[in-house]
Amino acid sequence: MKKKIIYSVIAITLIAVTVFAYMQFSGNTIDKHKAKESLEKFLEQTYPDLDYEIKRSVGYGWTDGTYRFKVVEKETAGVETTYTFYVSAFEPYEVFSDTIHESNIDKEASEKLSAEAEKYLLTLLRKKVPQIDSVDTDVEVYDKAVMEWTPKLKTPKPILIMLEIEKGDLTKEQMLQQSKKIQKQLNSKSIDYSLAEVGYISVINGEKTYNCYVSFTPEQELTIKDVN
Repeated sequence: MKKKIIYSVIAITLIAVTVFAYMQFSGNTIDKHKAKESLEKFLEQTYPDLDYEIKRSVGYGWTDGTYRFKVVEKETAGVETTYTFYVSAFEPYEVFSDTIHESNIDKEASEKLSAEAEKYLLTLLRKKVPQIDSVDTDVEVYDKAVMEWTPKLKTPKPILIMLEIEKGDLTKEQMLQQSKKIQKQLNSKSIDYSLAEVGYISVINGEKTYNCYVSFTPEQELTIKDVN
């Protein structure tokens, strides 16, 4: 009788270990379904005219907690293009990479326009916040048709703006006021950006250390809670 109990415990343990290992390497069926729904919603919103199919086969990256989907774009003359999308395996099931967008970027033209945007933004923002040390952007275009960057330029995706300011003895309230001025300046020129990030740094022995961080969207009402 004892042997039967022992064998049963061993069998249950092996089954549990097998199920756990399977979940680790292939993911959860419910999460997989929700991740696919999230990708479908993303594609419908971002590419409403795209004729595509999400393949049933999907990979699970257990080390980084993502599902890998193959999206097949159906083009004219029977030509198909396959893109790989990575979606978080956890709520809110964020789509981490837009490979359709990435595959169409003209890197040379984008780098040129980014440099122009950074120069313009640094001059613009220093008028209200002279302490700004640097500005970086990610202007991305699909071809060389866009000859120069202007504040009115609408790119396939709104740009990300990253700024650095030496913290010194600034208080959180002062940082908040600076960020509000930056936001107001950007919005006054109707610049098409998705997010601005302000990093407050200290430089010790030539190395930068981030002390505080503020990020905001164009419409966001900034408060002291946004200064992290």
